[in-house]
Amino acid sequence: MAPASQPVSPVKQVLVRHEVEYDLSHLEPWREYLVILHNDEEHSQDEVAVQLMKALGCPLDKAWALMFQAQEEGQAVVAMAGRPRALRIAAILRQINLRVSLRQLN
Repeated sequence: MAPASQPVSPVKQVLVRHEVEYDLSHLEPWREYLVILHNDEEHSQDEVAVQLMKALGCPLDKAWALMFQAQEEGQAVVAMAGRPRALRIAAILRQINLRVSLRQLN
């Protein structure tokens, strides 16, 4: 004879959600983004200017002007570009932990 049956515990279902990211920027080449540098109290002015020169490929006087604008106004638009270039610029600025945001224009 079979042993007395024990209560059956409910079966737990585990749902696994996979997120997939697709880069669809090539489908909308007309979209442009602003790259915004926010004021920074942690880095020297020289560090910020040098990083701006690296990110933008701009001369020192332009980098200083953008850095001073961010310092005085709290933020500065440092570039307007398509998504891939805007992301590259932001990534270079973030290499030294500068605070940067992107804003889609259209």
